[in-house]
Amino acid sequence: MMTTKMNSLQTAALLLLSAAAAPQTAIALSTITQQPKPSITTTKDRPLLRQFGRGINERILNSKEGYNRVGLDDRYTSDETIPCLDMQTISHSDTTNNNVAASSSLYDVSSQREIREAYMANDNTQQGTIPASDGIHGRSSGSGCCIIRLTGKDATSVRGLVDFADNFFEGVDSGDNESDNDDSNGATSIAARRLKDLGVFRIANNVHAGFDHNVNEEGKMQVLYTKLIPGDDDEDPLLLPLEVGDLVGTKSLSGAHSGMSTLFDIGSQITSAVLGMDTESTNKLLDDCSRTTAKVEMISDNHEQIADTMSNSYQRIIRYLKPKQDEDAQNDAAFWPHVDSTFLTLIPMPEIAGLEVWCPSSRYAESDVMAERGEWVRPIKPTVVDEGAAAGMDAEANSDDEDCIHVVALAGEFLQLLSDGQVPTCIHRVIAPKPPSPSAFGFGTSNNKYKPRVSAPLFLRPRRGDEAVLDVESDLRDSDNTGLYFEKGLMEECDEMRVWDYMDCMSPNN
Repeated sequence: MMTTKMNSLQTAALLLLSAAAAPQTAIALSTITQQPKPSITTTKDRPLLRQFGRGINERILNSKEGYNRVGLDDRYTSDETIPCLDMQTISHSDTTNNNVAASSSLYDVSSQREIREAYMANDNTQQGTIPASDGIHGRSSGSGCCIIRLTGKDATSVRGLVDFADNFFEGVDSGDNESDNDDSNGATSIAARRLKDLGVFRIANNVHAGFDHNVNEEGKMQVLYTKLIPGDDDEDPLLLPLEVGDLVGTKSLSGAHSGMSTLFDIGSQITSAVLGMDTESTNKLLDDCSRTTAKVEMISDNHEQIADTMSNSYQRIIRYLKPKQDEDAQNDAAFWPHVDSTFLTLIPMPEIAGLEVWCPSSRYAESDVMAERGEWVRPIKPTVVDEGAAAGMDAEANSDDEDCIHVVALAGEFLQLLSDGQVPTCIHRVIAPKPPSPSAFGFGTSNNKYKPRVSAPLFLRPRRGDEAVLDVESDLRDSDNTGLYFEKGLMEECDEMRVWDYMDCMSPNN
């Protein structure tokens, strides 16, 4: 018989075992006492990392004073400030004489140099060396955000992840229908109610999974927090909570894993290109949910090893709920301005807009008027045929091609840090779409039902293993360029240190 005094990892291991034996069994872990966080002895020895964290927080605060000029003619636009890159997975780029190659040939795949330059911040326009309109980020010095265009099987696989997100919330909603007697829908309803009852549970310190149907009781969003245990080369990872598989079904879950695999591949390529890392260094430092240790038997005695094999990268599924009519959309963000503790956050572009990224001004970066230092921009599908697109394709075909999907890729703190300040971590926020305003007679303006915004971001983070130690000289590209956010001595402080431990130095109170 289990009690809440049981070690959380033992309970997590038994959760896996119980689900394998009886898929309908769920064990709540939310009542288990949080273990004390081990003391970090490296913090006092890393003052520049502390300063690095404070610098990002200051930029976030400054962004809150920035302009939001959506709808104005002279606003910063997505096409102007956010580069679009054409990419494909490694497996597809090596494929010839098939549909993938034919599909992908509509666009020239972006080179490593083009990827790196798209993410690098620059102050050329501020220094007056080039016209503001000619910079790769237009009038901005660079936001740390790019739009990735995928085609062919890559687009199909990512579309499977988007469908998984929709299927998940359809299943969650079915749990509210107590009168559903259909066998298949009834099983889905049971899984949905069990997932809601389970809530968010702790697997280890700062490692959680589960479904929160009302985050912070604010009525703004619902979030599925997942964790992944890597499988063998020919196996999909194990996704927690296990109830999600019961809810969406095997086909949808398989589609999600395929989409995640594509995003992991694309994210690894971007990180490698930006930082100049070879395959060995990329595999060592970046957690792409591949197994780096021997497979661990899922028994309670192996609870520590199970936690160690869990991927530090993860997927979230988010649904933004209907805002109140009297709320100011600009002052009541579902997500306030923040950055992610990742190398990259990759988000299949939802049908409904809402994500906004901070684009610092090149010309007015030091203006005494805080509102002039940059603008908030909503990334949208490119509306202009980029150089390299197939001849004869018009803007509409480029934007709405069914064989094409767009992914927003946001630079995280680790990309700014390990690029030595050449890449800015992307400050972003989410504004949920407003419902239609009622008419003067008190009726809705249309018969259309409010459609919530659903997002499926994948967070690509460093590995947590002891082998993920940075060797600046051998792991990173040697560059003579000084980044816009360069801090002298910072990389020397990071050398010969496990990358994930940087978090404890930047934010020791987390």
